[in-house]
Parts: sequence; C-alpha cells; structure tokens
Amino acid sequence: MKPSPELVLNQAFAKIAMEMGPALPPGYGQGSATTTAVLLLMVGQEFDRAADIRARENRVMRALFGDAAKNITGELGAKLSAVAGNRDEDLTIAALDRANAELKRLLIDLQIHAEQAGDRPLELRVLRFLSEAATARQVHLPAM
Repeated sequence: MKPSPELVLNQAFAKIAMEMGPALPPGYGQGSATTTAVLLLMVGQEFDRAADIRARENRVMRALFGDAAKNITGELGAKLSAVAGNRDEDLTIAALDRANAELKRLLIDLQIHAEQAGDRPLELRVLRFLSEAATARQVHLPAM
C-alpha cells in the first residue's frame, strides 16, 4: 500500500480528534489537540486541490482583467493589460500563491474602480469571482 498524503493527514485528524483529544483532560491540551486535528484535516483537503484552485483563480482573474482593460484607460488599464496575457509557468504552490496575491491586489484596485465608476456589471463580475473562489476553498468537516 502506498498511502497518499491526503489519506495520512485524514487518518491523523481522525486519531487526534476522536481518540487522543477526548482522552486529554478538559482545557488547553484538549483544545490544542482539537485545533491541531482540524488543521490536519484542512491540509489534507488542500493537498489535492491547492494547485488547481490557485491556477484556476489566476486564469479567471487574468481573463477578467483582459476584458476590463478594453474599457479602462490610464495606469489601471495598463496594469490590467500587462497581466491579462500572462500564464503560470511555475506550478508550485508557493509560486501560485505569490501570483495569486499579486492578482488579488489588482482585483481590489479593479473593484474600487468599478464602484467609483458605477460600473455595476463589472462590480458583479468581481463579486461573482470572489464568491466562486471562496466556495472552491471551503473546508468540509466530516460528520462526527
């Protein structure tokens, strides 16, 4: 058997959350064990989807920026155009996270612009992206 990191992390979560944590006396130790277990669960879920989520978010933001740049002039329009055609060459999580953070800073600038310009369709498109991104990153807790 070759256990996947996701399986190992989920098994560690279950062991700590259902056996070790409850066996500790109530208080800090028990709370710390529970917190550690939940973190293991989150990492286990993130392991399989992390690169896909970040690469997809980056791709969608760049497409949004490309569309928005057609109607925006000045410094913001230039920034949007500059990143619209880029692609993620390095698919490590660290590199995807760096690109994602930079793109999200630009997304904030775009949202501010849309609100100030009264561009409701653009505002809604940004909000739709944010909602979909939050849903994709949602952690699913098992029934206990």
